[in-house]
Amino acid sequence: MTAMRVLIAWIYTNTKSVLLAQLMHVSSTGSLVPFSAARVTAGQEAMWYALYGTVLWVVVGIVVKTFGRPLGPHAV
Repeated sequence: MTAMRVLIAWIYTNTKSVLLAQLMHVSSTGSLVPFSAARVTAGQEAMWYALYGTVLWVVVGIVVKTFGRPLGPHAV
């Protein structure tokens, strides 16, 4: 998910901590399996990922609105 990568990059850029970035990645990847429902159709799974992606983009929006700091060393 692109939104998760944006959040991971934001965490790394603002903390310079590879460990925090890795923990963010692990928590995202590791939580998908136990929190997803068993025996779902392909359509239901697609709907789940669409909802998950939407929630992640909302979180990205909140982070940008709250902190307003651009990513990258050359961002103005």
